[in-house]
Amino acid sequence: MPIGTILTSALVIQSKSPSIDEWLATDEYAPHAEVRVHFMDKTDTTVVVDLLHYDKHYNLALFKISTNLSAQIQMPSFTNEQFAEEVFVLGRDEDRNLTIDHGNVVCKGPSIFKRHHYMFISCDTNRLGIGGPVINLGGQVAGMVSLPEKAFIPSSIILKCLQMWKSFNYIPRLHVGMKFSAIGLLDLPQREKVSCKCDVDDGLIVKQVSEGSVAEKLGVRCGDIIKSCNGENIYTTIELENFLLDMCKKHLDGGNSIGSSVDLSIGIFHVRNGSHGTIKMTVNVSDDVEVITKGICPVTAADCTVADDDDDDFVVIQGESHHEIADDEDGDIDFF
Repeated sequence: MPIGTILTSALVIQSKSPSIDEWLATDEYAPHAEVRVHFMDKTDTTVVVDLLHYDKHYNLALFKISTNLSAQIQMPSFTNEQFAEEVFVLGRDEDRNLTIDHGNVVCKGPSIFKRHHYMFISCDTNRLGIGGPVINLGGQVAGMVSLPEKAFIPSSIILKCLQMWKSFNYIPRLHVGMKFSAIGLLDLPQREKVSCKCDVDDGLIVKQVSEGSVAEKLGVRCGDIIKSCNGENIYTTIELENFLLDMCKKHLDGGNSIGSSVDLSIGIFHVRNGSHGTIKMTVNVSDDVEVITKGICPVTAADCTVADDDDDDFVVIQGESHHEIADDEDGDIDFF
């Protein structure tokens, strides 16, 4: 009997989601739940599938399917995701009729409550479309719908996760202990002010540093800017996730295992004293979900410089007693 593998969202087996903050990792799953797959064939075939693997960090689930379907299933082609690209979101309604939503990939990043691997689309999506493909005008798959909030996981990350699972039977990731937002996705007036005040045009703004993390111990604070990793410029959180997955694969291909560590060289701008530098971080390789909790670390007056706030709409956080500052109504942190 032919055996195949189905990729979908792990939300299909999620039993409880008590917090809007994914980084707290409080979601619960029911891996032994019975999952059925309905095929759109002449006999309306329905089969029970077996869970092979689910990843809590990326919210991906892989199921094994055994069936005697005579129809050949054509494998899709994939494309790298592009901001502003026109896309279609495919799904099914309650009667299993095909639904198609149309929009564009939005130039925005995830809020402080969502993990780094999401991209967003402009259109509302079918609530039953979780796990459905996002395709471009050429019919290539740009990603998979993964959240009700117009979010999808891009193909670049999905393909790397699948390659990891095929190679190692799990999906490893480096845990860096920080949340970020991309300078390149700020409004142009904000980007200009960052460039003038910090002499930095691109990179990732640190939105939160996890309590007890290596980054916290090395002095990374909320508002600092990560410019590069191992000499490679990082412009978006999607690029960061792809970099972390690539580093994991290279590390494990070298004969290392889960629980070992990787050294990273981080180019950083310290907003507290206006200095550029490089820090060496040793981070863990893990196949578990990354948890980031609010850290508290006193900053003395010697660590701080006076913020330029003449126009009241640009405040660089020079010294904070907490790593987290106030969120706006969308869950984003206002650093500038």
